[in-house]
Amino acid sequence: MSAFGGGGTKCTICNKTAYPAETLSFEKKPYHFDCFRCQEDSSGEKCNKKIENTSGANAFEGKIYCKQCFAKGGFAQKQRRVVWTKKTSSGNSETASKFGGGGSKCKICNKTVYAAEALQYEKQVYHPECFICSKDGCGKKMTPSNAANFEGKLFCKKCFADGGYTRKQALQRKTTSSTTNAMASKFGGGGMKCEVCAKTVYAAEAVSYEKKSFHADCFTCVHITDAEAGTACGKKLTPSSAQTLEGNLYCGKCWDQGGYRRKQSQLKKPAANAGATTNKRFSRFGGGGSKCRVCEKTVYPAELLSFEKNAFHAACFICMGETCEKKLTVSNAEGRKKDGVLESWHCKQCFQSLGLNRA
Repeated sequence: MSAFGGGGTKCTICNKTAYPAETLSFEKKPYHFDCFRCQEDSSGEKCNKKIENTSGANAFEGKIYCKQCFAKGGFAQKQRRVVWTKKTSSGNSETASKFGGGGSKCKICNKTVYAAEALQYEKQVYHPECFICSKDGCGKKMTPSNAANFEGKLFCKKCFADGGYTRKQALQRKTTSSTTNAMASKFGGGGMKCEVCAKTVYAAEAVSYEKKSFHADCFTCVHITDAEAGTACGKKLTPSSAQTLEGNLYCGKCWDQGGYRRKQSQLKKPAANAGATTNKRFSRFGGGGSKCRVCEKTVYPAELLSFEKNAFHAACFICMGETCEKKLTVSNAEGRKKDGVLESWHCKQCFQSLGLNRA
């Protein structure tokens, strides 16, 4: 009959005929739209909530659950603890593969993932319904773009940040030299190591910052927002929005709130040649060459602020008072020298209150 537009498929729930116009398919099983309901909640009672589409459903041990009951019942965690036994091959797997069949195993449940349903993340294959946050009580479905991995466990971005895994990942950083695998390079491969996770960064996904390579997902702010919980900011950065101090990355907001600019200024040691030096090779072509006394990055002529023969970016030239951090100009700044070398710079008020005018 099906060849002539008839039905014949049986609904998984009621076992009555489900015609194409009224059929919904979930995990390769047919259902009437009205039968596609949550079968029980965490207490074992009937929820019976109608589930409008397959994206709002999860399954465990043959039963269908709405998202709320699936999370409340902790079925995501139970699902991960299930040990699947490998079935004996029927002998036709190779034949099926030739005609578009699958064969890859899901990283979570170890069942076959067919090409049409496969989801790939960090060279591993998953069923979409298995690709969920592993934090207890979360179980949120994810996509590769909003997922993060720590020690083989998957987390959504929120749980990754809340758990302080960005910081933990940074602390586990291995000391590796940023060298390129010569053999891989010849064939267009990668070889550079991410400064945060120490895994290979391929050219198409690399973020380059201060001559170092990062994965885009690793290039995040590590400022601790809650010391007790170990929670880091975790905001994704771009090279233009990033700041760095002692090898750690920060977003602009955390850089200001954490007082890292002042800390950076205090780390700089005065040197006999600390004055602004210009690379003549670049000056001939209108380029910069002077190095900012604070951040040590290039200061171009159009943005140069010169004070006591030292070059500064306007954003870096701030008062070094403990709680001040007032932006300075050449006219309202006072400097303290030692052996003829500029040692510190303050606003006029801090300069006097600290007694530096009498030093």
